Amino acid sequence: MQMEIIDRHFTLGDEQREMIEAALQKLEKFSPRPVQSVRVTVTRDAGIFEAEGLLFLKNREFRAGGEAREPELAVADMVENLRTQLTKFKGKISARQKSAEAGLGRVMVEEGGLLGDEQEENPRTFVLRDMSLEEAREAFQAADDPFLVFRNAANGRVAVVYRGADGSLAHMEAGQ
Repeated sequence: MQMEIIDRHFTLGDEQREMIEAALQKLEKFSPRPVQSVRVTVTRDAGIFEAEGLLFLKNREFRAGGEAREPELAVADMVENLRTQLTKFKGKISARQKSAEAGLGRVMVEEGGLLGDEQEENPRTFVLRDMSLEEAREAFQAADDPFLVFRNAANGRVAVVYRGADGSLAHMEAGQ
């Protein structure tokens, strides 16, 4: 990672620069991609220090700032803001990857929920099955569950078969 630390209207000491570099190095573990470069500008104006950070990932840029009476505290505030942004971005990337890997095929339910003891290996997970609407209605009628969640084989949408208020079978699909 390339680092550029600029001080304006004062001079940073060697220990302060090392502290800033160490704090910036720690940001890499919060990033979903390798950090290409970081530029930090610390400015002193009327006894207040302002730290502005610019962090570059591939095709992504993060900006943050911090302000305090000491340069170390201003930089710490700025680094914390960058860390928050990176963590949020990493969560989005991770969620996208998980949904791409698992699709709608894995669904989590509370222990002892719909599956009960039927799946002893992992009672909290079941596989969302692809079914036609007719197959889902037949499976629902054969079971004692209050509803059946499945993926409609005709259009790939998540669907639910349930008994309506009038006692007849009904179904709904995501995106309708």
